[in-house]
Amino acid sequence: MRVPRWVIIPLIAFMLSRLLIFAVGLASDTMLPTDPGHWVAAPDSQFLSMWAKWDSQYYDDIATNGYWFSPGQQSNVAFFPVYPLLMRVTAPLTGKSVILAGFILSNLAFLGSLVFFYLLTELELDADSAKRAVFYLAFFPTSFFFNCVYTESTFLLFSLATMYFARRHQWFPAALMGMLASATRNLGVLLWALVMWEWLREQGWTLKTIHKKESWVSLWHGFQQHWFDLFIIAIIPLGLLVYMYFLRANFERPFAFIETQAAWGRVNIGPLAVISKNVKVLMDGVINKGWLTNLWNTATLLLFLALIPFIWIRLGEGYAIYVLIMLLVPAASATGSMIRYVLTAFPAFMLLGWWGRRESVDRSLMSSFAVLLGMFVTIFVNWVFVG
Repeated sequence: MRVPRWVIIPLIAFMLSRLLIFAVGLASDTMLPTDPGHWVAAPDSQFLSMWAKWDSQYYDDIATNGYWFSPGQQSNVAFFPVYPLLMRVTAPLTGKSVILAGFILSNLAFLGSLVFFYLLTELELDADSAKRAVFYLAFFPTSFFFNCVYTESTFLLFSLATMYFARRHQWFPAALMGMLASATRNLGVLLWALVMWEWLREQGWTLKTIHKKESWVSLWHGFQQHWFDLFIIAIIPLGLLVYMYFLRANFERPFAFIETQAAWGRVNIGPLAVISKNVKVLMDGVINKGWLTNLWNTATLLLFLALIPFIWIRLGEGYAIYVLIMLLVPAASATGSMIRYVLTAFPAFMLLGWWGRRESVDRSLMSSFAVLLGMFVTIFVNWVFVG
């Protein structure tokens, strides 16, 4: 029996990219010195400890001990519940190791993400673009976060599944996946708007036809015939709302996940002010670890912002607006993890897959991504903050 492309291509991209990441990670962690005093996630496993750093401590804490909140301090309520809950549920199958559970979950979720990404990109563009897009995502310089005890792979899986089912007008599975996404990260609630946009488009209502009477008549007929779909789609924000209810019931702070962000130095001053401040630091600062982190995160934000008009042209306004909000919401307070956040802005990688039909572009992207991926893995496993 012939294995379909939507299985074999994601599997190959997953295996080749993870082979590179694991090999570079082990070599870097073994050969290069690391400052002492850092948290060790799995004392009996050097390999697992490599992929559980920084925010992984909070997911481990939630899965092991539950949530806590201290006003004015960094508290684990900043991290949404689906991923650590899955870690806790899966841990008995891994010898009660929540770190191993998180590592397995992240890798399986990423493989599933690549499958849905291929299917969605093929639906929106074509099979060749889907193949390239899958490889670009798998080899992106910070794609090692998909292996880590982080939410990137889980959130991406739910997001891509949401949009794949929505594009096929399968509203219940789309809403279910969207609800899980909104309980995995706060920005998952944006999928409600994106799925609603797809529903409107199915009824014949678009921005291009907003001035035409026929567009509104078609929308009214669609509402009369398919009004129940809207109720199904409306369950997407429930993931966020249930978590807010939990925070209210336990800490009397439904917005505790926002309040605690200030303890990480995240104060909403607006994206333009953040970018301006970062550029000033880059121009006046001394080159060190912090300067380099600022450079690659600011550059990533600007590059992905520059892709938005092209996403609008090739993939439509819904995807473009989605990416814009995905970038501007975190950038309103800081760009410190932008090079990681863009991993889940999947329409940008779909666009790159389309551009890669030019051989020179394809080679340039793959070669530069692979080299930078190796560099960032080396940095990350030695406890230097990447994003």
